[in-house]
Amino acid sequence: MSGLFAAALPSLLSSVLTMASGPTLSAWASAVLVEASEKLGLDAFVTGTGTCPKKARVCVGLHVHPVVVDDEPVQTPAWFAAHVAHANELFAEIGVGFEVVEVSAAPAEHADMQTRAQRDKLGRKDHTLGVAHVYLVQRLADVDVEGEEIRGVHWRDRAGKGVRRWVILSSIASYPVLAHELGHFFGLPHSKYRISIMNKRPAPDRPAWPDLVFHPDEQTIMAGRRDEMLGDGTLKKLKRKRR
Repeated sequence: MSGLFAAALPSLLSSVLTMASGPTLSAWASAVLVEASEKLGLDAFVTGTGTCPKKARVCVGLHVHPVVVDDEPVQTPAWFAAHVAHANELFAEIGVGFEVVEVSAAPAEHADMQTRAQRDKLGRKDHTLGVAHVYLVQRLADVDVEGEEIRGVHWRDRAGKGVRRWVILSSIASYPVLAHELGHFFGLPHSKYRISIMNKRPAPDRPAWPDLVFHPDEQTIMAGRRDEMLGDGTLKKLKRKRR
């Protein structure tokens, strides 16, 4: 598929589905959507997540690395698009937006993350500055509690002196998890604020998980860390482009 056609496909499909009416035509449009998505393959992680929100003052590029098992990614582009959309909603308070700029398949050997050493190895070879790297794995073990799984982690390569770091998402992660892990990427620890998405402690009077946000004090910390990362080259402002 040509790059030009792949770039135009999401809007084209949207038009097809909007025009479709009636059971026969709707079924046909759905079939077109499925076939086109299959042809896009991993490129759908880029084209399917949309561009950086217009109101964002700082656009941050995401380089996504889905683990591929038996020629299929461990999760779908639509699943990841929901994560990015929620992160964009929450980070809008500090003028930051996210856009997937590159996708690279990760080998099947990384599907089941059991140890700290595996987490180190996962992103060590591919790490670059300027973007946030996000790895999508099938299973992410809790390295502190034997037999337990976690949904995501912001990981620092222990041999990289804190410079090499990335987000790892499990295939069972719900859509707010990326925003939580990017909160760590932007300098936040876990929180005690009742409304905070960084607070992992369940409580009867807390908002539901999808309704949690960043506390204003956390927004201040993240804004400062945003400026530091732009200053030292950890992140680079993404040039806006049209797909």
